[in-house]
Amino acid sequence: MKISLLGGTGSFAEGLVIRWAKAGHEVIIGSRTQEKADAAAAEIGAKAKEQGVEGNIVGLENGEAAKATEVVVVCLPPEYTKGTLEGISDSFTDQVVISPVVPMQFGKVVSYNPPEAGSAAVEIQNTLPDTVKVVSAYHNIPAKGLANFEKPLDYDVVICGDDDDAKALVVKLTEEMPNLKAIDAGSLEVSSMIEAITPLIINMNKKHKHEFSIKFI
Repeated sequence: MKISLLGGTGSFAEGLVIRWAKAGHEVIIGSRTQEKADAAAAEIGAKAKEQGVEGNIVGLENGEAAKATEVVVVCLPPEYTKGTLEGISDSFTDQVVISPVVPMQFGKVVSYNPPEAGSAAVEIQNTLPDTVKVVSAYHNIPAKGLANFEKPLDYDVVICGDDDDAKALVVKLTEEMPNLKAIDAGSLEVSSMIEAITPLIINMNKKHKHEFSIKFI
């Protein structure tokens, strides 16, 4: 399967890229420019080889990356997500779009700062063509944990969406990464509740210098 990660240059995206490449997927790293995309692909590709992964990792400009793939993961900063997607909306047809985006306000404590739509996931669905199927996921996995291949990812991944087939695909992609368990929480509207947990986890991680996430038992 072809998967792109828009804005896929940070440690969060790095972990997903390498793990999915290891599972045999063709992964495209999207960035604002082809030059930055190529540089990120080369850097992450080198790290993948250190993990024994010889998968196909390439870079493309964000619009071309979205156009070329069946699954698109939005790894853009929250403040630039809507504007960037509006600018490349003609690159989208019927892809499954995964949103781990969490709008936050940073101060003495980190707090949830949702858009008028109620959640980043709903805003993304409203921004893209109706034929696109948005699934929210991966909000609460620590970026350092994703990029640490020595430590098991013993976390639950809550997913939300309005299309059952799209959610089933995200469950499959999630559980290809060892020890992760995907849990369907319902419609895309529920995303705001999952997004809102993320600032709590970040505040706890800062206080305790730990990589907390969530697990349902």
